[in-house]
Amino acid sequence: MATTEKVTTYTLKQAIAAKVGDHVEIAVEAEDGTRFKIVATAEQLDVLTGDLESILDSDDADAEAAE
Repeated sequence: MATTEKVTTYTLKQAIAAKVGDHVEIAVEAEDGTRFKIVATAEQLDVLTGDLESILDSDDADAEAAE
């Protein structure tokens, strides 16, 4: 995604995922009631999972360093 594109930010209320054929669908509801669906391949979700794990591991390391 280019940095010049307009992006709308939503705060997550809930999300559920289901395998549908050869892809995964993630149904999302935002706190403002907006609902949308994300369709992704397993490979895309692997990359996303890796990104999220890195972020959470970094947060854990920062919390431990502060103790």
